[in-house]
Amino acid sequence: MTEKVSVNSAARLSEAITKLTAMFREKKFVVVSLRPGKDRTLDQNALWFAMYQRIAQMTQIGDASDARKYCKLHFGVQLLLNDDEDYRTSWYRVMRHLPYEEKLAMMGDCPLLGPDGFPVTSLFNRTQGIVYTDRIVADFTAKGVFFSDLIGEEAA
Repeated sequence: MTEKVSVNSAARLSEAITKLTAMFREKKFVVVSLRPGKDRTLDQNALWFAMYQRIAQMTQIGDASDARKYCKLHFGVQLLLNDDEDYRTSWYRVMRHLPYEEKLAMMGDCPLLGPDGFPVTSLFNRTQGIVYTDRIVADFTAKGVFFSDLIGEEAA
């Protein structure tokens, strides 16, 4: 029963304290980890979904789900391989030997890994999410896909 609470206001702080108190009363033992900063935001997830839709509309890649799988495999995996030794070790052990088509399929909904497929973007911190977005924009802008209305003129 792990619960994560982001505190960004007095109301959310009060909610976190209430949840912690209730869990302590019920279980008597609670492990608490704290760190400053923000996680990936819902805004970032919404931006990626809009980008996947745009890629699907303006290329022959397939639908938004196909665009998501492509971006996860081509941009996200490489980012994590470069940044995270544990991820790199796991990727090489489990995925490296698979044919490209299987790797691509594993990035999306599959019976083994669930609706999100092989974990990639869910593991990003905010900085990695920004780099991922920038890599998608750079690659697909060169292929004629425009994102300026989604992310602003200066970023596209």
